Amino acid sequence: MPDPLFGLPIRLRSKWIFNCYIVGNPDTGITLVDPGLPSVTAEALDCLTATFGPDTSPDTMLCTHAHPDHLGGMPHVLSQHRPTVLLPSRCRSYLAGEQPRGSRVDNLIRFLPVLAGQKFDLTAMREFAGAGRQIGFGGPKMLTIPFEPDGFLDEAGTPDSLDGWQVIEAPGHTDDSTCLYHAASATLLSGDAVVTLDGRAWFNPEWVDTGLAAATEERLRSLKVEHLLPGHGLPIQAPDVWRTAMSFRDRPKGKGILARCSRRLGRWNY
Repeated sequence: MPDPLFGLPIRLRSKWIFNCYIVGNPDTGITLVDPGLPSVTAEALDCLTATFGPDTSPDTMLCTHAHPDHLGGMPHVLSQHRPTVLLPSRCRSYLAGEQPRGSRVDNLIRFLPVLAGQKFDLTAMREFAGAGRQIGFGGPKMLTIPFEPDGFLDEAGTPDSLDGWQVIEAPGHTDDSTCLYHAASATLLSGDAVVTLDGRAWFNPEWVDTGLAAATEERLRSLKVEHLLPGHGLPIQAPDVWRTAMSFRDRPKGKGILARCSRRLGRWNY
């Protein structure tokens, strides 16, 4: 059973770089954030029963954006439970027929160092490859989901199980990218708007719109953040997470092959 992160009412289950967060408890409500891979989602559900008892179910399930590695495990949850399912606000348009914008190859290359930041898992890689062809968007050109969402994440409100959290639209990585911020504990669930690398925050260098990425970086840096819980990378705690944070414009350091490929092939002059 994983311990709470940094003493917060939040637990993490992950394989390789794919993180799923369990927020809350049965008294306040339980939310699954980014149930992306089926095996990670299964571990999150097992964690719920081990921590809170065999009859525990999530009250809410949401993704910070609709890439397969952030919502691919939702059908697994829905096969056993009936949580309220929330998607980012922009997904309204995607489900109505808008085609989501995707990243270019050079954007993906810039992201490469993050792949080495957590222990590699072959099962996770296989699941990601499979989910990428069947659910979400990024593999499929249009948003494809085998269920109906119950609602959407809007800045005007938050679900009951996330009382005290603020929904922040954070486009840049994708147009539907969303974060969750808890001011009282200075905690940011950043999805892919911010990842981590070598113990530092890194505003995601993989983006669909550099102007939106810059605006999101400026907005998030204005928040007091002491606990950063990213979609990819290890969570970090610091008195001021942003003090050592890298911009999405910053090339990664390090001598590893992925960092070198990122610096040389990522087309950083934009």
